[in-house]
Amino acid sequence: MKKISLFFVMIMATATVFAQVPSFTLGPKIGVTFSKFHYDIDDIKENSVVNIHWGAFVRMGSKIYLQPELLFMKRSGVLKFSGGEQTINIRTIDIPLLVGVKVADLKLSNVRVFAGPIASLTINKELKTTDWDDAITKNDFRRANWGLQFGAGADLLMFTVDLRYELGMSDSIDIDNRSLKNNLVTLSIGWKIL
Repeated sequence: MKKISLFFVMIMATATVFAQVPSFTLGPKIGVTFSKFHYDIDDIKENSVVNIHWGAFVRMGSKIYLQPELLFMKRSGVLKFSGGEQTINIRTIDIPLLVGVKVADLKLSNVRVFAGPIASLTINKELKTTDWDDAITKNDFRRANWGLQFGAGADLLMFTVDLRYELGMSDSIDIDNRSLKNNLVTLSIGWKIL
């Protein structure tokens, strides 16, 4: 929690320093998440789940920009195996750090592409298991994970829309000879209040 507080203080300090710079924006955002867990067992069927995410972003720069964010996410998925089923819901605080480029810059709008790493810190785990003796447990999940996000976005007046894909780079679980990775697609809308 100290790391999250420190990150938030750093964002606010940066906002104070850059508030007078025309290429600085700050605002809230909300969106939908299409999340899926990929388990490395061949006989498992994996289904995706749709959730809501929300948070805030800071954008610094003009043609090339840096965009750190603080997001509250729910990463979910359903695993089915030999008549058994497990629903996974992991609540996280996500901290992406994106670098972007404006590829089309018009007077009232622009189009952007971006990519960057994301740190995902687990704050709550909910598992529902039916008829599966060897299923994953809450204690198997790691407290932090890393991923890579990339995507495209557009700005129109004070609104911003982003579509991005996240590729899970680290295992979500700590089980020998097993791998569970979370990949997701997010669609979000933000409001540039500064």
